[in-house]
Amino acid sequence: MKKIETNRFILRKVKQEDEKELFNMLSDTTVVENLNMTIHKRIEDTREMIKDYLKEFEKGNQYPFVIIEKNTKKLLGVFLIKLDLYDEDCFEFTVYIKREFWNKGIYTEVLKYMTKFVFEEIKTGNFRGFVMEKNEASSKVLEKNNFKLEKVFNVQGLEGKIKSYLMTREEYYKLFNKDKFNVS
Repeated sequence: MKKIETNRFILRKVKQEDEKELFNMLSDTTVVENLNMTIHKRIEDTREMIKDYLKEFEKGNQYPFVIIEKNTKKLLGVFLIKLDLYDEDCFEFTVYIKREFWNKGIYTEVLKYMTKFVFEEIKTGNFRGFVMEKNEASSKVLEKNNFKLEKVFNVQGLEGKIKSYLMTREEYYKLFNKDKFNVS
């Protein structure tokens, strides 16, 4: 998996050595409350998650990127792209960022590059993001990046509704005036 560079960030594949940073992030209840995952109570929880990420990467089912700030070299978060289990021509994503770096435009900047990666490198038909209905900031990021609200639904065992946002391959090519058969 190649490293991706944005204006301010480097995105690279997650490594087992990232476990301490990721554990600190995923043991923060404020970070986890908007994710469909349980809080990490032990470093072993994070260690196992990273092992799963890397195992699924080898199968081509997931692309786990960490977000590194260029200037400081700090690990700020994760952008996980994974195969949508209900739609074989679709990848979905999860983003989590350390709380002290929220509202700094990280998600907005990174999403543009990840969208390009998904359509031009993975070559999927659709790209989907799920957001807790109460998480207005993330909904705005998706809308600003031309994702369309697809549906709002309940998930058993989860408090609150989930919003599903989608961008199709055709919409991506229209937005960026790219020829479907000759993408550069």
